[in-house]
Amino acid sequence: MLKTSISVILFLSLCQATSVLAQGQLLVGSPQEEYLRRQQLLGKHDTLSSFLIRPLDAARADTSFYKSIPLAKWATLSLMPISVQTRYMDKHPYSWNDGSMLPLSGYQQLFSAGFAIKSGPLHIQFYPEYHYAENQPFEGFPLNGGNVLWQRYFNSQLNFIDTPESFGTSAISNFYLGQSFIKLDLGPMQLGWSNENIWWGPGKRNSLVMSNNARGFQHLTLNTRRPIQTPIGHFELQVIGGRLENSGYDPPNAFFVQNGSFVFRDKDPDWRYLSGFTMNYQPKWIRGLSLGASRVVQQYSATANENNDWFGSFSNLFRSNDAFNDIVRDQLASLYIRYYSTKTNTEFYFEFARNDAAFDFRDFFLEPNHSAGYLFGFTKLFPFQKKKNQFIEANAEWTILEQSTSRMFRNASTFYIHNQVRQGYTHRGEILGAGIGPSSNSQTLSVSYVKAFDKLGIRLERYTHNEDLFIDLLADTGDWMRPWVDISAALFGAIRLNKVLIEGEFNYIKSINYQYQIVKTAGFEPGYADVNNYSLQFNLHYFF
Repeated sequence: MLKTSISVILFLSLCQATSVLAQGQLLVGSPQEEYLRRQQLLGKHDTLSSFLIRPLDAARADTSFYKSIPLAKWATLSLMPISVQTRYMDKHPYSWNDGSMLPLSGYQQLFSAGFAIKSGPLHIQFYPEYHYAENQPFEGFPLNGGNVLWQRYFNSQLNFIDTPESFGTSAISNFYLGQSFIKLDLGPMQLGWSNENIWWGPGKRNSLVMSNNARGFQHLTLNTRRPIQTPIGHFELQVIGGRLENSGYDPPNAFFVQNGSFVFRDKDPDWRYLSGFTMNYQPKWIRGLSLGASRVVQQYSATANENNDWFGSFSNLFRSNDAFNDIVRDQLASLYIRYYSTKTNTEFYFEFARNDAAFDFRDFFLEPNHSAGYLFGFTKLFPFQKKKNQFIEANAEWTILEQSTSRMFRNASTFYIHNQVRQGYTHRGEILGAGIGPSSNSQTLSVSYVKAFDKLGIRLERYTHNEDLFIDLLADTGDWMRPWVDISAALFGAIRLNKVLIEGEFNYIKSINYQYQIVKTAGFEPGYADVNNYSLQFNLHYFF
């Protein structure tokens, strides 16, 4: 009966529609999205675009990226770009914010193509993906690391998160729904189903709550199509109910035995239901300022169904009034700000997140840094030799996810990890938030020459892996020289040749103390377990 009703509604919508321009979405992390954000700093793009809820609607862009073809008086078709992304990783993985690609060694490729149809209030985008990965083996956490280290590794991390070290031992070849959706316009709002990647918050290199680090997940969405004007300013929001899947792979050394028992604990195979919302506000009195908040709550689907708990992100903000003491549910929430100025061609942004709910307001004000993560960022455009439409773009971003010193008295657990849902905040084996991963830190600086879609630049990055794990493994040794830190330098560029956009990147990575290892020399001085690594990336986008 429900399916029949939906079919009738869609049929009537098609019959009564008028001819309009079909538009798809600007894919999260796409060159078009990056271009429009830069144009906004120059005062050449919609001043009300906050860039805090993505993907963006291409219909709000100041230039058309898709070719539209009239199908009839009641519908039009847009041809989406054909995209081929290719990467080669020399030794161990070093990449994130790449959607359906996986953290693997060797060669992999992601192919995307599709179309968008608009008929009256109805939008359909079919943009599937094909992913192939060579999936070469690489050195992971050392199997000869010793029983004590492995037991600590499982008890602090591996038993509470679903981020496998490897995704099997054979080549991967799969088709995915990709960036596909069906949505219906309801005035300034939009309601529908989507498999798209989502990005919430102001970050460019990382986002604390929602990013395109993992593959897109199926979700129902209610979101604004454009900022809603009120007497005090403009509002944007998105509410989702999503389905998160397990990776299907065991952690490394899953058959490790200590004291006659397996240390690895099997996780609940049930899929997880994710309730989430984000909302931002642009005050009418301060042009360029956006303030926002996000919250997600996940639990196993059987529990959500049993308790009819489908809007968890709107309930029980504090543990003191949690009415579901027996429900396995975890939360992650953030506050963020973005401010940009067209006079100085700059933007500043900040995000603060909590991986665990405070007990009450008193608890929050006493210890706001408990289970907290932070993200700071700044972008500036400098005119290049006074040439028209040519600039030097500088961006700096700092992400901090390691626990504060309060862990000495009150261990908050590692960021993206809880004791309730033991898959952690993941989908298909990858983190949904910041791609650097649990309890990691990064500092990124990039400088590039830009002209429209063309660019040439360099990115320097320091990436500290999982500081909580480092402390859990080695705190009693007093060996402060063993954190795993990656230092990288990337040369990247892009050029648009009519309908073709070509992107390339070479990244050299020096992994210091890879997997927290130090090789002892013959004497008393420690040696080093450093690894030289590199990656090559080549992307080709064809616009019709």
